[in-house]
Amino acid sequence: MKRILTHPLFVVAIIFGVLPFLMPGGNPFLAKTGFVDLATEIVIFSLFALGFNLLFGHLGELSFGHAMFFTLGAYITSLFTKGFHATLFGNAIAWGGMNNAFLALGLALGLVLLWSWFLARIIIPRSSGIYYSMITLAFAQVIFFITYKWGELTGGEDGLQGVARPHIPGLPDDYLAQSTHMFYFVAVIALIAVAAVYWIIHSPFGSVCHAIRENKERAAFLGYDVNKYRVNMFVLSTVFPCVGGWLWAYFQQAINPDAGSIDYSGRVVMMSLLGGINTFFGPMIGSLVYWELQNNISQITKFWEAAIGIVFAFFVLAAPRGIMGGIEDIQHYGFQAFFKRIFSRDARVTTDVAEELPPSQEIPELAQEGRP
Repeated sequence: MKRILTHPLFVVAIIFGVLPFLMPGGNPFLAKTGFVDLATEIVIFSLFALGFNLLFGHLGELSFGHAMFFTLGAYITSLFTKGFHATLFGNAIAWGGMNNAFLALGLALGLVLLWSWFLARIIIPRSSGIYYSMITLAFAQVIFFITYKWGELTGGEDGLQGVARPHIPGLPDDYLAQSTHMFYFVAVIALIAVAAVYWIIHSPFGSVCHAIRENKERAAFLGYDVNKYRVNMFVLSTVFPCVGGWLWAYFQQAINPDAGSIDYSGRVVMMSLLGGINTFFGPMIGSLVYWELQNNISQITKFWEAAIGIVFAFFVLAAPRGIMGGIEDIQHYGFQAFFKRIFSRDARVTTDVAEELPPSQEIPELAQEGRP
């Protein structure tokens, strides 16, 4: 029983279940719609960040273009639901629209997986490091400008409006029109996706990806096809932003090109770093912190982006492992050593070196601090 209560997926389920109540003033039974909507945004971006972090935190490759998969999921869902009339290479294309959420999800996932596999096969064998990051950004900008310029299909700068929320069989047609119901629909889908991420991370496939993150050459020496794992993880990492985009289109009932911009890609990088890139909970915690900072600071000053930037800079410089990484460090080193590590490079070196030494050779200064 104790193992169930402390299992990460059970903890996530509890957090998602009570999140609307945790928002300031956010009692959904008192019709505080704005706070329930904020909780919905947090859950959707948690899903987006988890997918991105599969690639960044668990494989060690930074993509600046993952917002393209978020926006593709949202646009495909919106176009499938609303229908469209457009011209492609001189030929008229049209679709009358259908309000079926799961068919829309299947179509979005199919097209996104095909596109991400194509990109992975092009990018991964030919690039790594900063070149890899910039190529993903370049392709994301291609998608951004298509959604921005092809107004006949995508609505251009204004985007697509009036996307109907889906009907759930057995429930009233307008059931998801209520913010609380929409939140729990999003939370259930997100929990299923979080369970999939957990399984990927803790599978043998995930273990090999961790080995590649630490040392590609050594993983290749052990006989693993490094590029094959890189391609597969890239493709898997696009599934969750796509599902997030699918949910976002129904939640907002609209989508515009900004969702595929470098701003959205930058947000998800920031969320992952704030929460902790090498941890399971990190991206979800980062999403919560980011949206809470934005919601509260924007009510105080119009320069809220600068305030978030200062918080982000602090974590990158002083606590690069993020919030969850900091919690793990506290558990491992204790409060005193943890805070010394934040403000002193020598303390970080001392504790890191001590990790490699047997207890009989432990550094005296660290031993006096009561290192566990």
